[in-house]
Amino acid sequence: MTNFNLEEFDYKLPKELIAQYPRESRDQSNLLVYTKEGTILHQKFYEIANFIPKGSLLLRNVSKVIPARFLLQKQTGGKVEILLLEPISPSPDPQVALASTGSTTWKALLRGRNIKAGTILVNDCSFDFELTAKVLDKNNEYSILEFNSKNFGSTFSEILEKLGRIPLPPYISRNDEEIDKIRYQTIYGYKPGSVASPTAGLHFSEPIIANFNTRSINFVEITLHIGLGTFKPIQSENIYEHKMHSEKLSVDFENLEKIYNFLTTRDDFQYFIAVGTTSVRTMESIFWLAQLLYSTRNEKMWDSFEVDQYIWREIEPKLDKLQTVEFLLEEMSKRKIKKLEGSTSLYITPDYKIRFFDAIITNFHQPRSTLLLLVYSFVGEDWKRIYREAIEKKYRFLSYGDSSLLFKTMH
Repeated sequence: MTNFNLEEFDYKLPKELIAQYPRESRDQSNLLVYTKEGTILHQKFYEIANFIPKGSLLLRNVSKVIPARFLLQKQTGGKVEILLLEPISPSPDPQVALASTGSTTWKALLRGRNIKAGTILVNDCSFDFELTAKVLDKNNEYSILEFNSKNFGSTFSEILEKLGRIPLPPYISRNDEEIDKIRYQTIYGYKPGSVASPTAGLHFSEPIIANFNTRSINFVEITLHIGLGTFKPIQSENIYEHKMHSEKLSVDFENLEKIYNFLTTRDDFQYFIAVGTTSVRTMESIFWLAQLLYSTRNEKMWDSFEVDQYIWREIEPKLDKLQTVEFLLEEMSKRKIKKLEGSTSLYITPDYKIRFFDAIITNFHQPRSTLLLLVYSFVGEDWKRIYREAIEKKYRFLSYGDSSLLFKTMH
């Protein structure tokens, strides 16, 4: 195994290239295309269909960002900013928790003074509902809050829509605005639960999708709810000492079946392409879940699973990618399971072998980040050439920045 140090994934990102606002139109973003031959081309995102062969399949993440940031105040006075992280009850599934009209408990980050377990927070009286939050527990990493509302049956989601704001990334140095409610979401996201956007999908517009349809370029869907851990920098010089964050994911039978049909009928010039790093992590996690289920026959994992960050070092795969999907479909049919649900902390380091994808559509990522390590798994050392050229050409970086289409090379 080759060892990699963090300094190998550092580069100087000029502050002025960090996009603070989205472009006027989603599909007007610049698009850097890195071909299988290692050539770099500079295009516009609306031209992307020209570089994707007819009949290819794209995997996209349909998670939607929730307005997770809002203010409450202590009964004794003093405002407290809350940033929701993930639900605990009535279900760890964000869609269930958001649909709750009763009590709901969440992990959250709090910003304010003298907050401890037992503190009661309330909203101000300008709203037509009364929301209370009791701090059940508080530690150095997060707090646990129990929310209750007196609003004649409004769901927690409806309350957040009135009270909450879009949680922009820490490198966007401005407050959220009305435009962010629309532009920090993909046009196809419909499953609420993320606190950060699957930004590779922000460039897709209705005309691009219509153009794909005319070329028989299709989409399949997964859900991975993105947490704040996506912004967590790697601190240790030895990248393998990094503790990867965990995120909830789900994949349903129907979309797995579409992937299987594609893999069994495609020709050599039809590609399976990930829209974003979250799509890569999800599908690769499903690969390792299948290896576990096949090897251990652990029945409980069909209900809920956790994919460990270094599972790929711990077990030897017995199934290839096609066998993986076939095995899951057969077993799900047998058990009448419609959807696989669980969480993953899979850590894709430079020596990880991508199983499923021929290419990735992705934005330009922060120096020293886990996302940059994932890019390496597609293009190897050429990531440096790609990023150097993107900086020279004044591409916009990070969440509201420009895009790239990177084809996997043999490295």
